[in-house]
Amino acid sequence: MTAPDQTTPTGSLGVGTFAARQAVTEEGAKAEMTAPAITAWESAQVNLRANLDEQTRTLALRSDGQVALSTRLGLLDAASGHAAAFMGYNWDVPDSKWVAIPYENQLGPVKRAGVNTTDTTTGGLIIKAGGLWRVDTGLCIQGYSVGISFYMIGSILYSDTRYNPIVPTYLLEVVNSTGTVLTSRRFDAVSGVAPNQMTTEAVNKPVSTSFSHTFVLEDMPPEDDPTAPEHWAYVRLSMRWYPVWSGTFGGAVCKALGGTKLTSMTASRWSRDVANTDQPATVPDGGTLT
Repeated sequence: MTAPDQTTPTGSLGVGTFAARQAVTEEGAKAEMTAPAITAWESAQVNLRANLDEQTRTLALRSDGQVALSTRLGLLDAASGHAAAFMGYNWDVPDSKWVAIPYENQLGPVKRAGVNTTDTTTGGLIIKAGGLWRVDTGLCIQGYSVGISFYMIGSILYSDTRYNPIVPTYLLEVVNSTGTVLTSRRFDAVSGVAPNQMTTEAVNKPVSTSFSHTFVLEDMPPEDDPTAPEHWAYVRLSMRWYPVWSGTFGGAVCKALGGTKLTSMTASRWSRDVANTDQPATVPDGGTLT
């Protein structure tokens, strides 16, 4: 085309480029037109392959060690066991004597374990299989002690009443069917309330305590074996508390609070293997640590 005004439209072939463009072959033109798209596509492929390779390596590292167990889901079933219970009542607890805390209400399903729901005064968990077990307990109590001091001012007798915390001790025991203790865990609780309060507001606050115990039980017969109950183990939590007072003892109270919000006792079977069953309740002094 001609350009009388000496201006060249955008995209047109000028004097210096017409001949060069005439020399372009069909193959060259196709390559020039497709090069940007091909370059972008190849770059995307490189990035994609790199991501896929990384995922492949990660998955291989994670799964290679599990190949032997890929068809052994039965191992999970064999190792499982669980039961959970809670207190269905609030109880007044007498002082200075061991009493069993009744976790007699079952919570959720159970497996290779159970809940003693028939005895509302000594309820607890029943372990029906050997292996490594862990029991977790939670309990909430409230109580206080009363101490009264008398003194004379002149010929008049005065009294001063002070309220103190109580000192509880907990004992988690695992016993066999004959009542012999197989293993136990003791937990001494100390109140954080200062003594000699002038009101019950501070000392009578509910105080929650939780602790756990891990232990190993010998293998037991299957649950459908008629002799199985003779080999089962029973988990119970007991407590004992003492009043604390100054002057003349004026009384003391303690109440264990029930319900799922404040109490719990759960058993979980971590392994079916029976090993390292030595569970010494006490040990000798070992000297001085350095």
